Amino acid sequence: MSVAKSVRVPEEIYDYINSYSGEGFNQKFVNIIRDARDTEPERNETLDRLNKQISQREKYLKDTAKRLDELASELRSLSFDITYIRSHHII
Repeated sequence: MSVAKSVRVPEEIYDYINSYSGEGFNQKFVNIIRDARDTEPERNETLDRLNKQISQREKYLKDTAKRLDELASELRSLSFDITYIRSHHII
């Protein structure tokens, strides 16, 4: 079954559809929609996988930044201790 519809599209969309594989504008349009539909599950799986990777990397970066802050604090404390020791001629 086929449904007759008329659509208005910007020229850039028309050019994109027309550059797709198929015979004639209607078949090209249908091919685009079918390809999008058929590849949607795979694209969603890819997006889910990438989102998980992004979340893992964000956590890693947050943990690393926290550790760097802790190390910077320890270095400031050591620097203060060294300055104190030097100024009081403890060593």
